[in-house]
This record gives sequence, C-alpha cells and structure tokens, in this order.
Amino acid sequence: MLALISLALLFSTSVYAVETEISGNLEAQSRHSWNNEEAKEDLFQDWDQEQFHLVYGNLNGVFKFKDSHIGVNWFVRQSYSKLYDPSPTPLGEREPYIATQIYTFPNRLVARDIFKLQYDNQENNYRTESVLNKLYYQWDFDEHRFTIGRMYINYGLGEIFNPMNPFNQPTGLTAISQVAQGNDGIAFTYFVSDKYTINFYFLGDKRIEGYDGQIDKTLWAHGEYQATDKLQLDYVIGEDQNRHKLGGQAAYRLADALIFSQVLFQTEYVNKKPSDNLWDVLLGFDQQLTAKWHLRTEAGYQKRNTLADINSFGDRFLPTEYFIALANQYEFHPLFKAQGTLVHDIKSGFTYLIAKGTYSLTQNIEAELFGFSPLAQGGEADQPAQKLVTTDVGVALRAFF
Repeated sequence: MLALISLALLFSTSVYAVETEISGNLEAQSRHSWNNEEAKEDLFQDWDQEQFHLVYGNLNGVFKFKDSHIGVNWFVRQSYSKLYDPSPTPLGEREPYIATQIYTFPNRLVARDIFKLQYDNQENNYRTESVLNKLYYQWDFDEHRFTIGRMYINYGLGEIFNPMNPFNQPTGLTAISQVAQGNDGIAFTYFVSDKYTINFYFLGDKRIEGYDGQIDKTLWAHGEYQATDKLQLDYVIGEDQNRHKLGGQAAYRLADALIFSQVLFQTEYVNKKPSDNLWDVLLGFDQQLTAKWHLRTEAGYQKRNTLADINSFGDRFLPTEYFIALANQYEFHPLFKAQGTLVHDIKSGFTYLIAKGTYSLTQNIEAELFGFSPLAQGGEADQPAQKLVTTDVGVALRAFF
C-alpha cells in the first residue's frame, strides 16, 4: 500500500507541479478524577482518586497535483496514569482500569484497519500511540472521484450521537478534540447531478478475526440528495461489521436554525453468531439564538446490544438508551466562550453534565478548563456500564499551526 502511494507520488511529481499544505495542532491536558462508588463495589474498579495526563497532536499534509492529491495525517498521543498499571491480585495480573478508555475516547484511531500503520504500547503507567490515521491517494474527474488508502469518512449531522455514520465516532461529549478515525479501503463518488451524489465504500478490517482470518468487509453506499433549497435527504445501505444496515437522514434548514433526524436499522450478525438486531433513532435541533448564543438539542434512542462487553463503550461514549441532550455555547467576550451540555437518560435516570470554558490566548493558542460529572446515577439494573463514568476536572492548553 505504501509502495503504491509512493510510486504514485513520484510519478505525479515528475509530471505536475506539487502544491503543498501543512497544518497541525498540539494539546496537553491534565485532569483529576474521582471514581464512582458503585464501580468500586460492583465492577472491580477499586481506585478512589487519580491524576491523568495527556499530550497529543496531529501533523496533516495535503500534496496537490493537477487532477489528484495525496492526504496524510500523523497522530501521536502519550498518556500517563497509575490506572494503566493496577496492582496484581491473588489471581494474577489485571488489565488497565476502564476509565483510561474514557479519557482517550475514541480509543481506536482506525475504525477499519488492514494496514497496521500504527504503534501502540502500554508499559507501566504510560501509553504511547503513533498512528498514520490518514494516508490516501485521490483522483478527481468531471463526474467521478476515486480514493484509495486510509481515509476519513465524514457525514451526518449528529454531534453527540451520529448513528448513520459508523466510521467516525462523535467526540462531542469528551475532552478530546481534533481527532478523526481512519478507514482502510476504496471509495468511489459519483456526482449524478448538481443535487444528487452517491458515495460507494469498500472497506476491510482484519482486526476482528486476526490477520490470518477472513477480512470482515464493509460494502457501503451513502447518498445525498438536495430535494429543495431547504431540504436535504441522505440514505445509507450496506453490510458492515457482519451486519446488514439501512438508514437515512432528513435535514431542513430555516433562516437561522436546522432541524434534522436520523434512523438506522442493523440486522443480527450475518455469520450466525449470537446477537440482537438494533435500532438507532435521532432527532436534532440547532439554532443560533443570538450573535453570541448557540443552542443544540439532540434526542434519541439506541437499542442496547445485550450481548456486548460491558468494558467496551463501542461507538457510543455514554451508556444510555433513551436520551435527550441540551448543549449551549455562549460567547461572553471575543476571547472567551463557555459551553454547557446536559445529557439525560429518560429510562434509567442517568444524568451527565459537561462544562467547558475556553479562552483564546493568541490567534493560534487557547486554554480550556473542563469538568465532567454524573449528576444522577441510573437506576436501571440493565445499564451497569453507567457506574463506570467518572467525575473529572481538568485543564487543557492547545495550539494550532
């Protein structure tokens, strides 16, 4: 794969002038966490308070030729916490505490992985990750576009929950920003008309069955149709992660607001493994109330996979079923903005608060104070993962170039 892209780069460089764009970011975070008492008692997460430190960054490059370009992104993350190295029990060594997965969500930087262009090592209290999470070559034609390699797949309007896109986990509820997941494969875009576009994806993933096993393929189509100046309709259909899936999105734009909805149906596993069929539903509203005040509401239903591992948060950051989320952002000063997000699980009673205050130090540097806290614990016995959510206060310093 790397040889193919390098050959294409050398060939294109010899024929066309190359236009280069380089950008990136660097961020450092430090947080103090308090564990949930029920997690200590019921789920073997026997720690009380702990510090967590994180440094991560992206280096992004685009190399443009006449009718094509190469895109690459290098992501590096170094994290430190004593939660990575629990003390052994009489039964032997233990895995890192689950909280570390939440702090670094999304924990998996390549959603569909064939080429293993990454280094990941956890040793003692440190975890080091170095990932080429984007590396593709793209050709553009009059009515077509062809992409091969490791690519970002971005579509869908949900920021807290975005069920119709299984290729890029939403990070609206985390302290991590400037992160996207890569996907290995081939994409073909057909511009049917000025109003209608179809994207076809053929992706592979060797991670599930191991490199000696069969690739769990993804055959996927995403269509976008601009029905009117205000109404856009999207659909998705295909096979992904051993399930057949079908869904869509409708978005209606008002003068200063957006109303949107999504639905996605997933069949049971096609390989006859024990599984549930799943439904995801999302309703959203987004409005710029004033020049300084922005409001977003998302409400949805995500049917629980009762056979999923409790230790895995999968493609959802919070373990909720029926939920409503209210997110506000207010600009108190051109240099300072505050964000507050409240998520409530209607069925269990679980309630989660996120608060952030961001101050622009210079044009390219900003500081942020953030807090995360479960305000109410879920009362439903079938949502034990809600007990794993911690209370955190932290600070971040980030720079862009």
